[in-house]
Amino acid sequence: MISDVSKDNKEHASDPPGRADQSRFPVQRFSLIAAILSTLLIRIAGRTSFVILGFYLGERFASATLVALVLEAFYITELLLSPVVGSLSDHAGRRPFLLFSPIMATIATLCFLLASRLYPHPNVHVLNVHLVLLLVIILFGRLLEGATTGMNVPATLGYLTDITIGSERLRMRAVTAFEVVTVGAIGLAIPFAGKVSSTLDTWGFLVVAALYMLALLIIFLGVRESVEIQERTTSRRSFLEGFKVLRYRRISTFLPAWFSVNALVGAWAVLITIMLAYPKHAAALRHPGQLLYGGFSKMESSLWVGGFALLFLCGMGIWMLFVARFRRSTVMLIGLVGLGIAISALTVINGLGETMGDVVPDQSTVVLILLGIVALGVLLLSGFTPVALMQMSAIAESMRGKRGAVMGLYSVVLAIGQLIGTSLGGLFVDWHGFYGLMQFSLLMGVCSFLSVLYMRYHRDDLLQPPKKGLLS
Repeated sequence: MISDVSKDNKEHASDPPGRADQSRFPVQRFSLIAAILSTLLIRIAGRTSFVILGFYLGERFASATLVALVLEAFYITELLLSPVVGSLSDHAGRRPFLLFSPIMATIATLCFLLASRLYPHPNVHVLNVHLVLLLVIILFGRLLEGATTGMNVPATLGYLTDITIGSERLRMRAVTAFEVVTVGAIGLAIPFAGKVSSTLDTWGFLVVAALYMLALLIIFLGVRESVEIQERTTSRRSFLEGFKVLRYRRISTFLPAWFSVNALVGAWAVLITIMLAYPKHAAALRHPGQLLYGGFSKMESSLWVGGFALLFLCGMGIWMLFVARFRRSTVMLIGLVGLGIAISALTVINGLGETMGDVVPDQSTVVLILLGIVALGVLLLSGFTPVALMQMSAIAESMRGKRGAVMGLYSVVLAIGQLIGTSLGGLFVDWHGFYGLMQFSLLMGVCSFLSVLYMRYHRDDLLQPPKKGLLS
């Protein structure tokens, strides 16, 4: 994806005046690889931390809603910081924020280790000082981790946009690499985290801290600044600049669809692992007769979710071969059809029995067929995310001095979508188990579908960015 950086950079020298910006940034292949590799390590570390903490809380608290709310506090600081950091990085540069983010993440990880070691078996049935202190330490750590993403993602995406100005081919490779490592990190981290948690329990947070430190070293040695001094002086310094870009119609009509998909994907990523690993005797009391609610080991649940995450990753790679041939809204609509297929098949699987012993071997063939249908739905849905990021990056290219502010919205939508999605999804799970999660997913899918239709009708899903900036 990034092997032809030097070749693309030479091509930019002959670009027309309106696209000559790219030649101002001598794209260093090693620097680009370092930015992508550091993103991979930070994502793996973050997801590993999340899984270990999720198991720790899930085994001690009965309410899926409470666990989800504690875990998703992460998105509060990501939401608040992303647009601010995006704007500030247009003025101060991307590198300072890239360097500081893994340092904050390491501090957060040590907070989790401290809390879990102080209270390995907290009494969750009595509200006392110890329980409050435990929750405060964990909440503080999650807020710090959210701040890490709030700094890292806008700076990274602003950097990728900077070095791909005028080259759709290079941008496609860079953005695809970012999405691949983002989703691939989930696929790698979930089974990895399951193994770390099973072997080291909460001492596994030390492994997470080591990954963050390695990412810091790679950024320090490999990532060069991409924002030139001249451009920094032209960018506005307002802390609210990242929010002000919401008034542009191409942005405001696009974000609702992306928000809904982020909400349901966030709910799936957080809640399915917890539901699968829920103790079966407790699950049978709360929501009996559901195959996908409880009874799986930590490793089994991690492998199943990680396997489908990797399938999603492969789907993105396949989709990028064909994206340029379709309108972006067409790819989004196909993805939402895939979501409907996956929801239908998972709902049927969940009703086949209460345990795997009820299903195997009599209904093994049916289960395999249904899993194949789920896989098809996931492959179709996987096209939505890279197309959404391509749309946002194309808009950012047209807004000189505001690229970081625009790309900071990526984290804003991700944070709001996953925070609300996981919280509401947790309520649906408490209400109706795995069926509740599927009902919530259907609701979000319908909302996204309507938003994409609206965007398509107004022709806001342009395949190419406009020749003039949105501000002109």
